[in-house]
Amino acid sequence: MFLALTSASRSPGVSTTALALAMNSPTDRTLLVEADAIGSSPVLAGYMLGNHYHDRSLINLVDANRHGRLKAALTEQLIQIPESSVSLLPGLVHSAQADAMRPVWGPLGVHLAGLSVDDTNVIVDAGRIGQRGAPVELIVNATTIAIVTRTERTAIAALRASQNALRQQLSAVQSRASLGLILIGESPYNAEEVTKVTGLDVIAVLPDSDDAKVFSDGLSISKWRRRRSIYLYTLHRSTWPRITKFAVSHQADWKSGPALNAALPTLTGERR
Repeated sequence: MFLALTSASRSPGVSTTALALAMNSPTDRTLLVEADAIGSSPVLAGYMLGNHYHDRSLINLVDANRHGRLKAALTEQLIQIPESSVSLLPGLVHSAQADAMRPVWGPLGVHLAGLSVDDTNVIVDAGRIGQRGAPVELIVNATTIAIVTRTERTAIAALRASQNALRQQLSAVQSRASLGLILIGESPYNAEEVTKVTGLDVIAVLPDSDDAKVFSDGLSISKWRRRRSIYLYTLHRSTWPRITKFAVSHQADWKSGPALNAALPTLTGERR
């Protein structure tokens, strides 16, 4: 499985969700790639509490790709996340490096797709749709692209405004990636309502819970709280099966797929 996570608006929890899914991956080998063009490493700074120097990075793949050493260099840049089977490829050190990555995104995407066929779950934190330097050439190689969003009206409006650009990019290269949503909570609008106004099916719903700070901030919680956490239970028991099922049932068919600019209803009415 090659899963790319992206967003249409700020701070919906893409990086947190990417790490949470990686740490609950059902496979023995999982690779998490921080490909947000904005730079930094949420995992190193947050989950790992800044205890690992940010010397390994995507940016170190640029020269290697130029000299045909991308595969070997990727392995050299990986960090093992403690007490897990997850390998991390840390993100750019700063946003000014994003332009240098343009020749790398495509070959890296092809290589990651190959790894995903070989019993490795690959998860990419791709940042926001449409931002400068976004890794579009990488994510078109994914099995599934999940747009992470909350369900406030402003978040859904941003999603509606940006999704056509992503659809057009996928269509242009005839990407077979399935495209859907991962919702963070169902308030004020639920999955059915969000699908109705976006035209995108919901892959999974994660509770909007403070327990997500386990992954975003490295929060330590008690065994008692872990056992009773609906958020952690959902991650561990139901989210990956839903992702796998969605990938099979929603492969893109650009010849007979829905019109890119089809009119969609809008969210109306007050919700609290």
